[in-house]
Amino acid sequence: MTTPIPKTLVISSTVASSRVGASAASFCLQRLGIETVVLPTTLMGRHPGWGAPGGGAVDAARLRDVWEGVKAQDLHFDAVLTGYMGDTEHVALCEEIIGHVFAKNPDAIIAVDPVMGDHGRLYIPEARAAAIIERLVPLANFITPNLWERDYIQNHRDVLPARLITSYPNGEDIGARWEEPVGDGITAFQVSHPKFTSVPHGGGDSLAALFLGRRLLGQSPRQALAASVSSVYEIMRAADALDAGELPLIRMQAFITDALPLHVTS
Repeated sequence: MTTPIPKTLVISSTVASSRVGASAASFCLQRLGIETVVLPTTLMGRHPGWGAPGGGAVDAARLRDVWEGVKAQDLHFDAVLTGYMGDTEHVALCEEIIGHVFAKNPDAIIAVDPVMGDHGRLYIPEARAAAIIERLVPLANFITPNLWERDYIQNHRDVLPARLITSYPNGEDIGARWEEPVGDGITAFQVSHPKFTSVPHGGGDSLAALFLGRRLLGQSPRQALAASVSSVYEIMRAADALDAGELPLIRMQAFITDALPLHVTS
């Protein structure tokens, strides 16, 4: 009897020429041996950080129609990963999809990357950010905000699920931190590495997917944190050496599975 291959539904942006969003997440998961199905919230030509991206958000009715086709296949999903929401209506659809997946598989892992802002400001409309906080965050087994997003969500919601906080500073270093509610407190630990002078696009998308993938493969949060941060760090080192503005995921894909785990500290 063969071991079933985990399957993840990725709901995020699709960017044709940039290894970010669903493109980065699905590749990282597939490289770990996890099947992916992608629902695209955007269809763009390139990352907006390069300039006018071309394309834009997928019409909410069209996205729903795509989901209806996926749903008709009666697939079994072991996880859902939500990322960038191109429209506020996408959030309501994601809530519905998560409910459907969870009804069929109560053990499914729900991971929400609340892509909404950084550096002191939102880069999506406030109403869309509020919808993510109110409708998706409560459904998550864990969320993967950057530090600014974590603080913003905490300012708008009393109770947070477990969270993988990206771009978490530790003195002169940076990395990621896991925080998990336990009783009246939290269990927390982190993995740090030297900072880079410039940060390529796609790191957060890749880290969220790799952490989820490691959890699907049975690793503990501590093990998954060490492995996933190590993978992204090694690929970022390569991006820095190549002076690349995006993660060279294809060229450096061996690090997705074979990076030496960094040290975890409390």
